[in-house]
Amino acid sequence: MPQAKHDEEAAMEQSKQLRRKKRMKCLVYVVAFAVFQTGIILLFALTVMKIRTPKFRVRSATFETFDVVTTTPSFNIKMNAEVGVKNTNFGHYKFDNSTITIFYKETPVGSAVVYKARARARSTKKFNLMVDLISTNLPNISDLRNDISSGFLPLSSESTLRGKVELFKMAEKDQQVYPMPQAKHDEEAAVEQSKELRRKKRMKCLAYVVAFAVFQTGIILLFALTVMKIRTPKFRVRSVTIETFDVVTTTPSFNIKMNAEVGIKNTNFGHYKFDNSTITFFYKETPVGSAVVYKARARARSTKKFNIVVDLISTNLPNTSDLGNDMSSGFLPLSSESTLRGKVELFKVMKKKKSTQMDCSMTINLADKAIQNLICK
Repeated sequence: MPQAKHDEEAAMEQSKQLRRKKRMKCLVYVVAFAVFQTGIILLFALTVMKIRTPKFRVRSATFETFDVVTTTPSFNIKMNAEVGVKNTNFGHYKFDNSTITIFYKETPVGSAVVYKARARARSTKKFNLMVDLISTNLPNISDLRNDISSGFLPLSSESTLRGKVELFKMAEKDQQVYPMPQAKHDEEAAVEQSKELRRKKRMKCLAYVVAFAVFQTGIILLFALTVMKIRTPKFRVRSVTIETFDVVTTTPSFNIKMNAEVGIKNTNFGHYKFDNSTITFFYKETPVGSAVVYKARARARSTKKFNIVVDLISTNLPNTSDLGNDMSSGFLPLSSESTLRGKVELFKVMKKKKSTQMDCSMTINLADKAIQNLICK
């Protein structure tokens, strides 16, 4: 009786220990998933959803005509400038008409129009402009005389490009260098406009939530169907060579030593640790040889290969008439069976038991002393 009570208490303690371990594992899974999701959200927010201001630059310039007078300092220059709008966002940047003004010491000396267009996502929109630079409007020519005498003419260019970055065909954000002042409207128009803006903001917010929910669902499905899915490893005889071959046809018997390469293909994203097992070789459902597979580990998404040596002996066959017929035909049918038991381990915390079966058939060609028709299911 005291022994029975002690066993009952030990069983209860063990049950409590198992429940505690399961709770800890569940907590680890929740924390790991939360960290993974947080990383995905941060990555999405800091890359795809982050709206960056496009860069508007003069990339290069060449002169078509060049007329500079040093005595009465003046210039009349036609310049061909290549301009670029570099859009690093994950959505298109649609911009309106704009004007690039060229200055000589804060005085405009030429301008060119940039027509509305679109810079594709993560690309640079390039176009050429023709600009006529004329010094007729300069208020002070003494500075110009000094610069022309020095051989260098300083110029600068300024422009404001206004447009919108469009993500997913629904989320738009204005991007411009300087904000334009709002035009004055009457009170009723202002109220109506405010309501319309609030409605658009709500629609945009809803669109963001839906897009993010779809994105998260896709990520979870992808993670569940690839990384977290536990697949059964494949246990196969890959190839066989015969080392010694002793076959007697008069009193049908055989004694064959065979070297077999065995493979355990693990397609999971975690290691597969398996225990000792035995591979048994059969001649028409009668065991004629066996070999031990020692416990080891197949790495994630790889194949564990090893060799086994098997002695095939016909002494235990109950009926040698079938064996005599097969030997006369020149072909000896064999099969191999085994069960490998182990666990797939993901992220050092998630373990799931998985057993895999070996079911292979092969034929020994007695004339060539070789294995043929090796098939594994």
